[in-house]
Amino acid sequence: MGVTEYILHRSPINSALYRYMTRLGVVMDYVAFIMIISLTGGTKSPLQPISYLILLHASLYWSFTGAMVATYMVLIGYIGVVFVVDGGFMAADLPRHLFNFAFTVMIGVIGGIIVARERKHFVEKGIFENLAKKDYLTGLYNHRSFQEQIRETITQRKHFTLVMCDIDYFKKINDRYGHQVGDAVLIAIGHLLETVIPEDQGRAFRYGGEEFTIILFTPDRQPAIALLQRFIAELKKLEFGSDDDKFGVSMSFGATVRKKDQKSEELVAAADMLLYAAKEQGRDRVVWG
Repeated sequence: MGVTEYILHRSPINSALYRYMTRLGVVMDYVAFIMIISLTGGTKSPLQPISYLILLHASLYWSFTGAMVATYMVLIGYIGVVFVVDGGFMAADLPRHLFNFAFTVMIGVIGGIIVARERKHFVEKGIFENLAKKDYLTGLYNHRSFQEQIRETITQRKHFTLVMCDIDYFKKINDRYGHQVGDAVLIAIGHLLETVIPEDQGRAFRYGGEEFTIILFTPDRQPAIALLQRFIAELKKLEFGSDDDKFGVSMSFGATVRKKDQKSEELVAAADMLLYAAKEQGRDRVVWG
């Protein structure tokens, strides 16, 4: 169990090794348990309660069904130890065996129910937290998440790149084609931002309306410029509207690298001024500061 927990602790939660060990770990614990009680007095072993930990372990990683399977296997193993080590069921030991059987089943059922219920609550909590942090339309993280992320990034990094951007003439798109088409534009741009910007290099947010922000985890302009150029190139390929009235969109960008000791409000204000400058210069461009 200790080996299993160590490997799980050291492995990324989404890795294949993590998923593999959550399944194999319970089996390893079960085999170790049978060997231990066989060597320490059979069913009279003081280590018999380890079986309850195995059931809880199975409940945690295998859910309720797994806990029931584990309970069945523990009982089978217990019976095997009775015959191989204890020499069979003796009349004097029947009350103890019945108690162990009943308590094992109780731990398996109750443990499975409790863990299954808590897991359901945990999943629901995660869903609600995700809804609170993400924009319902684009799927990007929202303004609130941006404020949290920029504070966290400032704590972790002295220098990084902040980009403020918005869709050029978005109001005209809504006025001419309708809000459904406008929403389709926002959704497409949100998807494109997630596609172009790898998670380990940055994160995009819907700041509000047609405005987006991007935090790039790089203190150098060149990697940031390359990512923005790639995004702009892919953006120019997008088409919206009907077959006989197609149109494309462009975006304006204000980008700046955080200076040492620059606060989040100052950084956002600086990037916002650069975005305004991009619009003043004719839109469809990146202005660096």
